[in-house]
Amino acid sequence: MAQEAVNREEEKLLFGGMARYGGIDFFGPNYSSSAERREGKIYVWIDPSKLWKPEGIWARISQWPVLRSVFLWFRVLLQLLGSIWALVSFVGIMVVLYLLVYLADFGSESLGGPLGAVLHFFAIFPILPVLLLFFAGMKFTVIGRYHGAEHKAVAAYEKYGEVTLQGAKSSSRIHPRCGTNILSYWAPWVVLQFIVITEAWFILGSTRVSIAIGNFIQRYLTTSEPGRKELEVAVESLNELLRAERGERGADKEPVLLPTRF
Repeated sequence: MAQEAVNREEEKLLFGGMARYGGIDFFGPNYSSSAERREGKIYVWIDPSKLWKPEGIWARISQWPVLRSVFLWFRVLLQLLGSIWALVSFVGIMVVLYLLVYLADFGSESLGGPLGAVLHFFAIFPILPVLLLFFAGMKFTVIGRYHGAEHKAVAAYEKYGEVTLQGAKSSSRIHPRCGTNILSYWAPWVVLQFIVITEAWFILGSTRVSIAIGNFIQRYLTTSEPGRKELEVAVESLNELLRAERGERGADKEPVLLPTRF
Protein backbone atom coordinates (compact mmCIF):
# COMPACT_ATOMS: atom_id res chain seq x y z
CA MET A 1 0.00 0.00 0.00
CA ALA A 2 2.83 2.39 0.83
CA GLN A 3 4.44 1.76 -2.55
CA GLU A 4 1.09 2.32 -4.29
CA ALA A 5 0.78 5.66 -2.49
CA VAL A 6 4.24 6.63 -3.67
CA ASN A 7 3.36 5.66 -7.23
CA ARG A 8 0.14 7.68 -7.11
CA GLU A 9 2.06 10.67 -5.80
CA GLU A 10 4.69 10.32 -8.52
CA GLU A 11 1.98 10.35 -11.17
CA LYS A 12 1.38 13.98 -10.21
CA LEU A 13 4.98 15.00 -10.93
CA LEU A 14 5.46 17.07 -14.05
CA PHE A 15 8.88 17.41 -15.61
CA GLY A 16 10.02 19.96 -18.13
CA GLY A 17 13.25 20.03 -20.03
CA MET A 18 15.54 21.94 -22.31
CA ALA A 19 17.95 20.51 -24.87
CA ARG A 20 21.30 22.17 -25.49
CA TYR A 21 24.32 21.46 -27.64
CA GLY A 22 26.16 19.26 -25.16
CA GLY A 23 23.35 17.71 -23.15
CA ILE A 24 19.98 18.16 -21.45
CA ASP A 25 18.49 20.05 -18.52
CA PHE A 26 15.41 18.70 -16.72
CA PHE A 27 13.21 20.65 -14.29
CA GLY A 28 11.17 19.01 -11.54
CA PRO A 29 8.97 20.39 -8.75
CA ASN A 30 11.85 20.69 -6.26
CA TYR A 31 15.08 20.01 -8.15
CA SER A 32 16.65 20.40 -11.56
CA SER A 33 19.24 18.24 -13.31
CA SER A 34 21.86 19.19 -15.85
CA ALA A 35 23.63 16.44 -17.79
CA GLU A 36 26.27 16.30 -20.48
CA ARG A 37 28.36 13.65 -22.16
CA ARG A 38 32.13 14.03 -22.35
CA GLU A 39 35.31 11.97 -22.08
CA GLY A 40 33.43 8.68 -22.04
CA LYS A 41 31.28 9.62 -19.03
CA ILE A 42 27.94 11.24 -18.32
CA TYR A 43 28.12 14.15 -15.86
CA VAL A 44 24.90 14.87 -13.96
CA TRP A 45 24.50 17.87 -11.65
CA ILE A 46 21.51 18.16 -9.28
CA ASP A 47 20.46 21.57 -7.94
CA PRO A 48 17.48 22.88 -5.99
CA SER A 49 14.82 24.24 -8.33
CA LYS A 50 15.31 27.95 -8.96
CA LEU A 51 11.78 28.48 -10.24
CA TRP A 52 9.63 30.71 -8.05
CA LYS A 53 6.35 29.07 -7.01
CA PRO A 54 3.42 31.36 -6.21
CA GLU A 55 1.69 30.48 -2.94
CA GLY A 56 -1.47 31.52 -1.14
CA ILE A 57 -3.42 34.24 -2.88
CA TRP A 58 -0.67 34.56 -5.51
CA ALA A 59 -1.25 30.94 -6.54
CA ARG A 60 -4.91 31.76 -7.28
CA ILE A 61 -4.07 35.02 -9.03
CA SER A 62 -1.50 33.24 -11.20
CA GLN A 63 -4.35 31.18 -12.72
CA TRP A 64 -6.38 34.19 -13.88
CA PRO A 65 -6.57 34.85 -17.64
CA VAL A 66 -3.86 37.24 -18.93
CA LEU A 67 -2.15 37.27 -15.53
CA ARG A 68 -1.30 33.58 -15.93
CA SER A 69 0.67 34.50 -19.04
CA VAL A 70 2.54 37.19 -17.12
CA PHE A 71 3.41 34.66 -14.40
CA LEU A 72 4.49 32.09 -17.01
CA TRP A 73 6.98 34.42 -18.69
CA PHE A 74 8.21 35.66 -15.32
CA ARG A 75 9.01 32.04 -14.38
CA VAL A 76 10.71 31.53 -17.75
CA LEU A 77 12.84 34.61 -17.09
CA LEU A 78 13.87 33.24 -13.69
CA GLN A 79 14.75 29.95 -15.38
CA LEU A 80 16.92 31.80 -17.89
CA LEU A 81 18.71 33.64 -15.09
CA GLY A 82 19.33 30.29 -13.36
CA SER A 83 21.00 28.71 -16.41
CA ILE A 84 24.12 30.27 -17.89
CA TRP A 85 23.60 28.39 -21.15
CA ALA A 86 19.99 29.55 -21.50
CA LEU A 87 20.89 33.12 -20.55
CA VAL A 88 23.74 33.26 -23.08
CA SER A 89 21.45 31.82 -25.76
CA PHE A 90 18.74 34.37 -25.00
CA VAL A 91 21.16 37.30 -25.07
CA GLY A 92 22.66 35.95 -28.29
CA ILE A 93 19.25 35.79 -29.96
CA MET A 94 18.48 39.36 -28.89
CA VAL A 95 21.82 40.57 -30.29
CA VAL A 96 21.21 38.77 -33.60
CA LEU A 97 17.70 40.20 -33.71
CA TYR A 98 19.02 43.73 -33.18
CA LEU A 99 21.70 43.32 -35.86
CA LEU A 100 19.18 41.94 -38.35
CA VAL A 101 16.88 44.92 -37.80
CA TYR A 102 19.76 47.37 -38.10
CA LEU A 103 21.26 45.80 -41.23
CA ALA A 104 17.89 45.27 -42.92
CA ASP A 105 16.83 48.84 -42.19
CA PHE A 106 20.16 50.20 -43.43
CA GLY A 107 20.02 48.04 -46.56
CA SER A 108 16.44 49.00 -47.40
CA GLU A 109 17.37 52.70 -47.37
CA SER A 110 20.60 52.19 -49.33
CA LEU A 111 19.45 49.79 -52.04
CA GLY A 112 15.85 50.59 -52.77
CA GLY A 113 13.92 48.62 -55.40
CA PRO A 114 12.66 45.03 -54.87
CA LEU A 115 15.65 44.01 -52.74
CA GLY A 116 15.22 47.09 -50.58
CA ALA A 117 11.53 46.21 -50.16
CA VAL A 118 12.45 42.69 -49.00
CA LEU A 119 14.96 44.08 -46.51
CA HIS A 120 12.37 46.57 -45.30
CA PHE A 121 9.95 43.68 -44.72
CA PHE A 122 12.54 41.85 -42.61
CA ALA A 123 13.28 45.07 -40.71
CA ILE A 124 9.62 45.18 -39.70
CA PHE A 125 9.34 41.42 -39.04
CA PRO A 126 12.87 40.37 -37.97
CA ILE A 127 11.62 37.33 -36.07
CA LEU A 128 11.06 35.45 -39.35
CA PRO A 129 14.74 34.92 -40.29
CA VAL A 130 15.51 34.23 -36.64
CA LEU A 131 12.90 31.47 -36.65
CA LEU A 132 14.41 29.98 -39.81
CA LEU A 133 17.86 29.93 -38.20
CA PHE A 134 16.34 28.46 -35.04
CA PHE A 135 14.59 25.66 -36.93
CA ALA A 136 17.74 24.86 -38.93
CA GLY A 137 19.82 24.74 -35.75
CA MET A 138 17.31 22.49 -33.99
CA LYS A 139 16.79 20.10 -36.88
CA PHE A 140 20.30 19.65 -38.24
CA THR A 141 22.45 19.67 -35.10
CA VAL A 142 22.77 17.48 -32.02
CA ILE A 143 20.39 19.85 -30.19
CA GLY A 144 17.44 18.41 -32.10
CA ARG A 145 18.46 14.86 -31.13
CA TYR A 146 18.82 15.85 -27.48
CA HIS A 147 15.44 17.57 -27.72
CA GLY A 148 13.93 14.31 -28.98
CA ALA A 149 15.73 12.36 -26.24
CA GLU A 150 14.36 14.74 -23.61
CA HIS A 151 10.80 14.08 -24.81
CA LYS A 152 11.30 10.32 -24.97
CA ALA A 153 12.68 10.13 -21.41
CA VAL A 154 9.79 12.15 -19.96
CA ALA A 155 7.26 10.15 -21.99
CA ALA A 156 8.74 6.88 -20.71
CA TYR A 157 8.38 8.04 -17.10
CA GLU A 158 4.80 9.21 -17.67
CA LYS A 159 3.83 5.94 -19.39
CA TYR A 160 5.75 3.30 -17.41
CA GLY A 161 6.51 5.03 -14.10
CA GLU A 162 10.25 4.48 -14.61
CA VAL A 163 12.92 5.60 -17.05
CA THR A 164 14.85 2.96 -18.96
CA LEU A 165 16.65 3.02 -22.29
CA GLN A 166 14.20 0.53 -23.75
CA GLY A 167 11.19 2.46 -22.49
CA ALA A 168 12.60 5.75 -23.78
CA LYS A 169 13.50 4.23 -27.14
CA SER A 170 9.94 2.98 -27.69
CA SER A 171 8.36 6.30 -26.64
CA SER A 172 7.43 9.14 -28.96
CA ARG A 173 9.65 12.18 -29.42
CA ILE A 174 6.48 14.27 -29.86
CA HIS A 175 5.19 15.66 -26.54
CA PRO A 176 1.99 17.67 -25.94
CA ARG A 177 3.61 19.98 -23.34
CA CYS A 178 6.57 20.98 -25.51
CA GLY A 179 7.19 24.72 -25.66
CA THR A 180 7.36 24.27 -29.45
CA ASN A 181 3.56 24.14 -29.48
CA ILE A 182 3.44 27.83 -28.57
CA LEU A 183 5.07 28.50 -31.96
CA SER A 184 1.81 27.57 -33.67
CA TYR A 185 0.48 30.92 -32.40
CA TRP A 186 3.62 32.82 -33.43
CA ALA A 187 2.90 36.12 -35.23
CA PRO A 188 5.56 38.19 -37.07
CA TRP A 189 5.34 40.88 -34.40
CA VAL A 190 5.70 38.26 -31.62
CA VAL A 191 8.33 40.23 -29.70
CA LEU A 192 5.63 42.75 -28.77
CA GLN A 193 2.87 40.21 -28.25
CA PHE A 194 4.17 37.53 -25.89
CA ILE A 195 1.15 37.84 -23.62
CA VAL A 196 -1.45 37.63 -26.40
CA ILE A 197 0.23 34.58 -27.93
CA THR A 198 0.63 32.80 -24.60
CA GLU A 199 -2.97 33.52 -23.63
CA ALA A 200 -4.16 32.07 -26.95
CA TRP A 201 -2.12 28.96 -26.13
CA PHE A 202 -3.74 28.71 -22.67
CA ILE A 203 -7.20 28.91 -24.24
CA LEU A 204 -6.72 26.83 -27.41
CA GLY A 205 -3.62 24.76 -26.62
CA SER A 206 -5.55 21.59 -25.73
CA THR A 207 -7.70 21.57 -28.87
CA ARG A 208 -7.09 18.94 -31.55
CA VAL A 209 -6.13 21.50 -34.19
CA SER A 210 -3.62 23.18 -31.89
CA ILE A 211 -2.05 19.87 -30.85
CA ALA A 212 -1.87 18.74 -34.48
CA ILE A 213 -0.07 21.92 -35.56
CA GLY A 214 2.32 21.76 -32.59
CA ASN A 215 3.05 18.09 -33.25
CA PHE A 216 3.80 18.87 -36.91
CA ILE A 217 6.31 21.58 -35.90
CA GLN A 218 7.96 19.24 -33.39
CA ARG A 219 8.15 16.33 -35.85
CA TYR A 220 9.59 18.20 -38.82
CA LEU A 221 11.32 21.27 -37.38
CA THR A 222 12.38 21.18 -33.72
CA THR A 223 13.20 17.54 -32.88
CA SER A 224 15.19 14.74 -34.51
CA GLU A 225 15.20 11.05 -33.69
CA PRO A 226 17.88 10.63 -31.00
CA GLY A 227 20.58 8.00 -31.12
CA ARG A 228 21.51 5.75 -28.20
CA LYS A 229 24.07 8.30 -26.96
CA GLU A 230 21.52 11.11 -26.60
CA LEU A 231 18.93 8.75 -25.09
CA GLU A 232 21.45 7.51 -22.54
CA VAL A 233 22.15 11.06 -21.35
CA ALA A 234 18.43 11.82 -21.09
CA VAL A 235 17.62 8.61 -19.20
CA GLU A 236 20.46 8.99 -16.69
CA SER A 237 19.70 12.68 -16.13
CA LEU A 238 15.99 12.12 -15.49
CA ASN A 239 16.69 9.12 -13.24
CA GLU A 240 19.01 11.21 -11.06
CA LEU A 241 16.36 13.93 -10.89
CA LEU A 242 13.75 11.34 -9.87
CA ARG A 243 16.05 10.14 -7.09
CA ALA A 244 16.28 13.71 -5.79
CA GLU A 245 12.50 14.22 -5.98
CA ARG A 246 11.98 10.94 -4.05
CA GLY A 247 14.37 12.08 -1.32
CA GLU A 248 16.96 9.42 -2.16
CA ARG A 249 19.64 12.05 -2.75
CA GLY A 250 20.07 15.79 -2.41
CA ALA A 251 21.71 18.59 -4.34
CA ASP A 252 25.48 18.45 -4.66
CA LYS A 253 28.04 20.80 -6.14
CA GLU A 254 29.97 17.85 -7.53
CA PRO A 255 28.42 15.97 -10.47
CA VAL A 256 27.55 12.30 -10.47
CA LEU A 257 29.85 10.51 -12.93
CA LEU A 258 28.23 7.64 -14.80
CA PRO A 259 29.99 5.37 -17.31
CA THR A 260 28.63 5.36 -20.83
CA ARG A 261 27.49 2.17 -22.50
CA PHE A 262 27.33 3.46 -26.05
